[in-house]
Amino acid sequence: MDNKIFIEQIKKSFCNLTSFKERDNALEIITAFSTINNKFVSVFLTFTNNKIVITDSGWIDQNYYETPYFEESEDLIRRIIGSYLLSYNVKSTLDKSGVEYYYKICNKVEEIPSVVFDLANFIVGTVNSYCIQYKDEKEEKERETFKSDANTFLKVYYQEEVKLRHYLDDFKNIKFNAIISRNSKLNLITYVTGSTQNYFENDLRKSIVNFEIALKSKYGAYINEKITILNDQSEGYSPEKSSSIFQLLNEKTTKEPVKWSEKERILEYI
Repeated sequence: MDNKIFIEQIKKSFCNLTSFKERDNALEIITAFSTINNKFVSVFLTFTNNKIVITDSGWIDQNYYETPYFEESEDLIRRIIGSYLLSYNVKSTLDKSGVEYYYKICNKVEEIPSVVFDLANFIVGTVNSYCIQYKDEKEEKERETFKSDANTFLKVYYQEEVKLRHYLDDFKNIKFNAIISRNSKLNLITYVTGSTQNYFENDLRKSIVNFEIALKSKYGAYINEKITILNDQSEGYSPEKSSSIFQLLNEKTTKEPVKWSEKERILEYI
């Protein structure tokens, strides 16, 4: 079909501020919608299998909108996007290279403006959700409670020997939950908790990275133990489902991770 028909239909019913760009096998519709990071939203009209399909052309997945990445917000963002998919009745599919496309189908030309409106709103909501760093109250409360309990436990038994939220002097941007100095040796401690499996695994990964970097420290010869304390009472604790990451952590620590329910084992190690 002639793109002019589509353009006229959109301009007549949608918005005169909309502009257009003809691309290979698609008509780019540059809408007047903008995101909170000041990007104008485009949708793409294609004619496939005798159907009019409006897509985002994979732009969200390929980060054309230049959104930041907040790892701790990933689980919540997925839920928000799922809600938008239902609200706007948007579908998704993967192309041969694995890029995710969001789309809606029009049964007739007259439906194009409303579908463009829906998909553009979906894109705005999705992109904006990536731009905001969310606080998960449940996660935040659990994390603060566990950190406080673990800190108190270590302070009771190690008193002046323990420094909380501390770093190795040559890697000041890498902080451990605790560093215990005893007999001229350093003992590095990380905490792992999470109200969901995703949060818990994020903590596991951070511990792995921190211990890896510690190996490169000029104080490496003075490091005695590298130990992780696991909150085995958290909802995100699932050693079976997270077995591969647990295995990686075991390779980086000097002792098997200590479960919070068995926290006195730390006293045997240090």
